[in-house]
Amino acid sequence: MKIWFFLLLICNFAFADESTDWQTQSYKQSKHLPDLHHVVDVKLLDEMQPPAEFFLKEDKKIGCKTCHGLEKIAETPYDKIDKNAPDFLRKDGYKKLEMFCSNCHDKKAHERPNIHLMLNDDGSIKKENCLFCHSEINEQREKVRLLVDTNLRLSPEKVCLGCHLKTPHFNAVEHTDANLKTLENSKSSARNMKNNLKKTEKEQGVHLPISENDEVLCLTCHSPHAKGVLGEKNPASNQVNGDIKKGVEYEKHSWNDVMEADKRERLEKIAATLPPYQRLKNEVLLRLPAKDGTLCLSCHEFEN
Repeated sequence: MKIWFFLLLICNFAFADESTDWQTQSYKQSKHLPDLHHVVDVKLLDEMQPPAEFFLKEDKKIGCKTCHGLEKIAETPYDKIDKNAPDFLRKDGYKKLEMFCSNCHDKKAHERPNIHLMLNDDGSIKKENCLFCHSEINEQREKVRLLVDTNLRLSPEKVCLGCHLKTPHFNAVEHTDANLKTLENSKSSARNMKNNLKKTEKEQGVHLPISENDEVLCLTCHSPHAKGVLGEKNPASNQVNGDIKKGVEYEKHSWNDVMEADKRERLEKIAATLPPYQRLKNEVLLRLPAKDGTLCLSCHEFEN
């Protein structure tokens, strides 16, 4: 859950590849900073104590030399700056750029909060976390409510996408794009899936919500509420007992051998269906020849 969006936004020193007028000039000439570059000539906050080698201007203001160790970087045209040089960023050796930002910015203060940690140490609910997804706080914790009655800020199909990717794991898209009515009528499914889902709810004592259009949602399989947020008698509170602070964890398993064997067999079958390689003999309706790569090289660059 640690995205560090704010730090990435202000500390991205990547320059655009396309050449523009200001990129052929230095910062001293153009007074133009690259997109998403950290601002300069601003006073550092009193609580920020960067390492001694982070050079500050008068009155504790940030300049080019604060973060960069290259000589005369402010006088060097942007397209001539070697961003791979060891001294491009002071104290080189960072695996991630946000680690560099941590020299000034407090790491803990800029961590993305895990809103699913909804209980305080005394068991009370962190109501401010409820309001990330809901416009109102539900006081009826023992009652299962329809999704349309939960006062979600976004539709049930989209509410998770404000923080999570549409494809957070294998088969996510195939499930969330699935309509149970369509699946039950398909040749691959002999069972009435909606009835089967309701049967599972009753037998297992859980709640597996679907959309008004009988579509599978992220919420069908995933519970957004930590254990104890909803009432114990509420089927929507039943879930796998796991440590939310740790998140999803993986470990090595002997089934990997089975997976690898299955993968090899599938790849061999796919390879058998591929057509044999053939050399292009006659070219037509091409603006440049493709046989020798001239057309390809009009856009692409290839290393020898």
